[in-house]
Amino acid sequence: MKNIVTQLLLFGFLASCSLLERKEYTYTFEKINENEIGVDFTKINPGPWDTLMFVAPYATAEQIDLGYSDSEYLAFHSGADFYIVVGFLEKGNLNGYTLATREADFDQLFNGSESTFVKKIPRSQAIFRFIKQEDGSYQLKN
Repeated sequence: MKNIVTQLLLFGFLASCSLLERKEYTYTFEKINENEIGVDFTKINPGPWDTLMFVAPYATAEQIDLGYSDSEYLAFHSGADFYIVVGFLEKGNLNGYTLATREADFDQLFNGSESTFVKKIPRSQAIFRFIKQEDGSYQLKN
């Protein structure tokens, strides 16, 4: 019986190790000029990753679909519309995230998208520019 309890505790510890691998990166953007800002995710997280996963506010774990613990983790952070959760994926596994503020509104990425909850972008396209509109909001520059 003691051996079974020890094995269960060890299994629980190993299963939670992925929680330790998730690192929160500080979200930043740069002001390019008076009417333009840029967001470069390769500078936010210069480490190894191949895909950005943008998670819309209020997305559920089932909609995120990364595996139970990672999906629940991102769903928890997407539970408000103060920011957009951006996960850094490496070979399909979450290894970090950042909370993108709404000044540069990444909701625009979901317009015309197949999914209204998750949008994946390859690292090669991880630099975004936004143009200031008359109302003070920023429009994603194509």
